[in-house]
Amino acid sequence: VISLLPSSVQPFVGTPLDDLRPLAYTLWKTDFLSQATSRDLTEFYSTQDYVPQGNRIHALNISKMYLELDQVEHSELCVVDPTLSETDRDARLAEIKAHTTAIQREAIALEATKNLANQRSAAHTFLVSAISTNLRRLYQATTCPFELFEHIKTRFESNPMDNNPTVGSRDKLSGHRARSQPVCFRC
Repeated sequence: VISLLPSSVQPFVGTPLDDLRPLAYTLWKTDFLSQATSRDLTEFYSTQDYVPQGNRIHALNISKMYLELDQVEHSELCVVDPTLSETDRDARLAEIKAHTTAIQREAIALEATKNLANQRSAAHTFLVSAISTNLRRLYQATTCPFELFEHIKTRFESNPMDNNPTVGSRDKLSGHRARSQPVCFRC
């Protein structure tokens, strides 16, 4: 069962992730991925260049409509003259088969590409709805949902001390002071 997302994706429900609240990242990530799962979007954030398997099947079903439309618009292309010899008849049937195969291939490629673009756009839109305006501005050039999620993870997970609520601010401060003291060697 494939979920073809509508152009208007339901936005993230909750507090958007913000640089001003780095300790909330872990909770945000859990909530975000849970909501993404319910929208069939999670793989777009965890797998680079993700393509849902159902896209081609869905496109194949749509390609049948393209064939029907072509048969109505170009009915003469499907006619086989009953007076043809068996060899000519077989050749004509092969032409018709080649024509319908070409239409199906083109339709499948077009529809699968269109579906994937819509799904990636939906994944990006949902992720953007889950982050603050400041983060949106920072990553406005990133349109790939996988890359955007990776940027966010890197930003908030690169220094676990900043995001770990079990590490008190006093520990962080004393660690900062210790690092900022110049090293002095006495013999």
